[in-house]
Amino acid sequence: MSPDRTIIIGDVHGCLDELQTLLQAVGASREDRIISVGDLVAKGPDSRGVLDWALETPNLECVVGNHELRLLAAWRQGRLPDAKPYDPETCRQLAPGYERYMRSIAGWPSAVAHEDWLVVHAGFDPRGPAVREQPRELLANLRRLEDTGRPWYEDYLGRRLAVFGHWPRREGPLLWGNAVGLDTGCVYGGSLTALLLPERRFVSVPARRIYRSKPSWN
Repeated sequence: MSPDRTIIIGDVHGCLDELQTLLQAVGASREDRIISVGDLVAKGPDSRGVLDWALETPNLECVVGNHELRLLAAWRQGRLPDAKPYDPETCRQLAPGYERYMRSIAGWPSAVAHEDWLVVHAGFDPRGPAVREQPRELLANLRRLEDTGRPWYEDYLGRRLAVFGHWPRREGPLLWGNAVGLDTGCVYGGSLTALLLPERRFVSVPARRIYRSKPSWN
């Protein structure tokens, strides 16, 4: 594969089987630059297997997602997370290597930028300071702008392609101007999607089953 090819992968949420199928579908190799939009863990069946893959893939860059941030916050306080009903199962999956996984996740960036594109987990304020100057929690959680209630990407007019996850859609990737949402709800029985750059081509693989029910889709 071309060393100039970049593969950006949507929210995995512990769906290792679908991740492996997607990597095969795109023909991923060590010559590719692979980027995860975050939320590799939680909700799904094999967070440990997904993180093992992340640690073993030298050409992978992971943006920290809101679920990783929540795990990190608890870890830094010396406790296990318990805010979500699936937290105990996530911790069970990550044992006994929990400390090693948390130390690795602690080094993940909030964004990955290129001259032609940038990747965040959830979003950023397009009217605010540079992305690198915006709070880590905002980049991992933002959906709508507080003052207008509009999705943040509707106000984004930047030149660089903005790629994000966090906002699951049954209909497939979200395309709005120069913004792309890659969360296609694999853990909810949707699909797992990758964006291939520079050609801007999408590749999706269906979920093997519904791992977690979702009352409504965004």
